[in-house]
Amino acid sequence: MHPRRIVLATAAIFFVVGLVFVRFGGEMDFPALSAAFVVAMALPSYIALVRWLGAGRGLFLLLVLSLLPLAVEALAVATGFPYGSFHYAGSLGEPLFGLVPWTVAFAYLPIFLGSVTLASRLAGTAWRRFVPASAFLAVAIDLVIDPAAVHAGFWIWEHPGLYYGIPSVNFLGWALTGAFYAALFHFAVADRFGRGEAVPLAVASSMLLILAFWSGYLLREGLLVPVVIGVLLIGLLLSACSRPA
Repeated sequence: MHPRRIVLATAAIFFVVGLVFVRFGGEMDFPALSAAFVVAMALPSYIALVRWLGAGRGLFLLLVLSLLPLAVEALAVATGFPYGSFHYAGSLGEPLFGLVPWTVAFAYLPIFLGSVTLASRLAGTAWRRFVPASAFLAVAIDLVIDPAAVHAGFWIWEHPGLYYGIPSVNFLGWALTGAFYAALFHFAVADRFGRGEAVPLAVASSMLLILAFWSGYLLREGLLVPVVIGVLLIGLLLSACSRPA
């Protein structure tokens, strides 16, 4: 079977799993299983990025873009900047320094890699278009992920907002950090972008799986606005897959 068909079939399975089987809360919380699931979903994009950039640059970029968001999340938990005041529950693994679960290093990066992949194909690789497009797409993805994670009890906002309990400052923080990380990514792959080479679609594989899983979960729980956004994002990715490379 073609690799793209395998990814699409897996995404369909993830959607059904999120829709039918997954429950959170009470006796159904297994931190070790949740952590393993987060890491497993990140691996397809990690492998694709390393294959594209080579082991040295690929692994270094993965390390930087894993540790930097982890540090920013710790800052946010400690100070409220840049996402607002919140704290993590214990269902995502052991917190580092009592602040942020170690799995955050694997949870954010696949979302970001999906946003830069789509941005490079929809907006182009020029810095002035790529960076804002990446930040916009990262925020759009968080409009799906955050309501699902809050509903599942993964983290709790101290001052809930109007969008499914999420404060608007969180999305401003995602726009700010997304633009900063996108600028770093652009610098790291400037030679590829300079030749007009977009990020390979395989680098967005993990984002597709994540969106499919959480869209299924959100649909069952009746959180319809993030479901619509998730379906639109999946449609954008599938549309990019259907275009010539």
